[in-house]
Amino acid sequence: MLTNRPPHGTPQGASPLGSEDELVSLKDLVRTLKKRIWVVLLAIVLIEALAVSSSLLEAPRYEASIKILVGQRSDVNPTIAPSVLDLQQLTLTMAQAVNTRPVAEAATRRLNLSMTPENLLANLDSEALEETQFIEVTYTDSDPQRAQRVVNAIGEAFSEQVSKVSLSANAVTATVWERATVPEVPISPDPVRRAFLGLLIGVILGVGLAFVLEILDDSWRSPEEAEQISGVLTLGVIPALGLQRGKKGGSAQMTRLLGRSQSEDSSDWLVTISDPSGAASEAYRSLRTNLFYSIADDPPNKVILLAGPSSRMGKSTTCANLGVVLAQADRSTLIVDCDLRNPVLHKVFGLGNSYGLMNVLAGERKPEEVWQEPVEGLRVLTAGPLPPHPAEVLTSQPLTRFLEQIRPKFDYVLLDAPPTQLVSDPTILAPQVDGVLLLLDAQSTRKGSVRQAIRGLEAVGANVLGTVMTNVHYARVDRNYRHYDAYTHKEL
Repeated sequence: MLTNRPPHGTPQGASPLGSEDELVSLKDLVRTLKKRIWVVLLAIVLIEALAVSSSLLEAPRYEASIKILVGQRSDVNPTIAPSVLDLQQLTLTMAQAVNTRPVAEAATRRLNLSMTPENLLANLDSEALEETQFIEVTYTDSDPQRAQRVVNAIGEAFSEQVSKVSLSANAVTATVWERATVPEVPISPDPVRRAFLGLLIGVILGVGLAFVLEILDDSWRSPEEAEQISGVLTLGVIPALGLQRGKKGGSAQMTRLLGRSQSEDSSDWLVTISDPSGAASEAYRSLRTNLFYSIADDPPNKVILLAGPSSRMGKSTTCANLGVVLAQADRSTLIVDCDLRNPVLHKVFGLGNSYGLMNVLAGERKPEEVWQEPVEGLRVLTAGPLPPHPAEVLTSQPLTRFLEQIRPKFDYVLLDAPPTQLVSDPTILAPQVDGVLLLLDAQSTRKGSVRQAIRGLEAVGANVLGTVMTNVHYARVDRNYRHYDAYTHKEL
């Protein structure tokens, strides 16, 4: 139900203008992630693929380690021998001495290695074990046997260096306490660790990219998004009328119901007549039902303005088909073409436009003399001759008197107006009607255009009943129901 809504059709919890400044809720975040889940998944797949490929292409590296014990000679006078605490402090300094050029040069000479001391030191690491006299020395290499030989040679070379510089007064020794064995398992690459990090980075990158794309995206593709952006209810979702082309018997039925020959384009426009059982006709009937409920508590005589942010919103087509389904529901309806710049309603119905609204406002004709009845219960008042200054005509007293005159004669009066972004005509008409329907094209209308149109209408005190999504491609059809997919805009 669409009753008991806030003023101007604002959904519960929505900002009146659907502003960009409103706080983002958890529901908004979830909706964004659902819509952009492909971005998250793509980021995860790419990062994981990079992590796995790097693990496969990278050569394995092995690590061999030894332990060196820093001690004292047993033949030194105990009165001058260093204490255990002194040895532990000395161990920190000696750990730094392991990773030096003299030790590396001695090790390369011992093993007759072709590598330079700098290359050896780049893969060598030494660390004093806390609160002990042990130094742990590690060496990494792509060859496990070479890693073992090099680190053992480092230990022997360091022990010899210490013995050469150690005087009898301090009696310090460095002994290889634990020699290295051949490592069996490489320390890198670690596929499991890289896969986990790839997953974590992929999720973070994908989620961040999804929200960046959402911020940069100025389009909308669902009734929920339209409500969030506009701050008013979506009363109708109309499929692209191009889907109705090629219906057999459409033109014949138009001729039978309208009593005149119709062009193929007119048949496409008036789908409620050419294809009454089609998806578009059902969508217009749903719009009619929602319109009944949206203003169920208002007075029975209703004047409704149909406007859109820009041209080609399907505004005139929607106005014509909505008028047809209202008449089919036994509601006496008048359609007035208030687009005094580019009127098209006479083309939609295949009517003459020699006389129309302009003749009525000029006092040359009465409304009953110029309106036409293409469908039983539906009158159409075309624009007539175009004036040089349309905005001045719409602000004139004759238009106000005209609306007051016809209001009691019909259940519904639909006014077709020009685009809100191009001219001021809709904002001039909006305060004089009972409600406004804002037409949005699912393919081309941008978020900024919707917000601007809503602000302009509400600035003049217009009662925006809701929005109507047009040009939506339906995604799935079964035997009994039409399902519309405004997110993809693709027909399956």
